[in-house]
Amino acid sequence: MKKVLSICLALVMVFALSMTAFAAPGSFLESPSGVKGPEIIDFSNSDPNCTADVIVVPYADRDDLSEDHKTEMEDAYTQIHDADDLSNICTGLDSIAQDKGILTGDLAVSDLFALDMFGCDDHDAHGPFTIKLSADTLNGFVSLIQIIDGEWVIVPDAVVDGEYITFSTEVPSTFAIVVDSTKAVATSPQTGDPSGMIIAAACAFVLVTLVATGVVITKKKA
Repeated sequence: MKKVLSICLALVMVFALSMTAFAAPGSFLESPSGVKGPEIIDFSNSDPNCTADVIVVPYADRDDLSEDHKTEMEDAYTQIHDADDLSNICTGLDSIAQDKGILTGDLAVSDLFALDMFGCDDHDAHGPFTIKLSADTLNGFVSLIQIIDGEWVIVPDAVVDGEYITFSTEVPSTFAIVVDSTKAVATSPQTGDPSGMIIAAACAFVLVTLVATGVVITKKKA
C-alpha cells in the first residue's frame, strides 16, 4: 500500500508541474521556452561585400549566444515577464495599439528570439540587413520590437504577409513579436485558463479515491 501511495503522490506532483509549465508568464502569450522560433527564409545586406550569415536563435537556445547577447536576451525575458502592460517597456506601442483599436492591456509577446551572425570579419563597415522570416506566431500581429542600446524600440518597417515577416535591422539583436492576445492563439492553456486546473483536480481526486478505497479493502480483509 505504501508503494501505491508513493506512486499516486508522484503522479499528483507530475500533474502539478505540468500546470506550471502550461502557465503563460507575464505579458507572454505562452512560455517562450516552448516556442520553436522563426526560420530564416531570405536575407541580404545593404553592402554587397558583406559575407555574413544570419541565424535565428530562439529563447530556448539562448545558451548558444555570446555571454553578452545571452544576458541581453534574459534581461528582455525578465522585462516582458514582469510587465503588466507592454506599452510601459516600449515607447510607441501605445500609439500603434490605438491606431489598430487595441487595448494596450491586450498586447502580448508571442515569440522572443535573437538574430545572430557569423562569417564576416569586417562587418563594422557594412550596413543593415533586410530579413525575411517564417513564423507560426504571427496571428494578430501588432508590431515587431527589438533591443537597441539596452532599450526596446519599434522596428518601423516590419511587414507581415501570412506566415512571413520582412524587416530591416542591424544584427545581432534581440527581438519580440507583439500580438493582440484576443486574436492570437497560443498552443498551451493561458494563465487563469480553468481547463488544465480542472483536469489536474479530477486526476488528483481519482487517485486519492483509489488510495482510500485500497485502504478500506485492506482493513476489511484484515
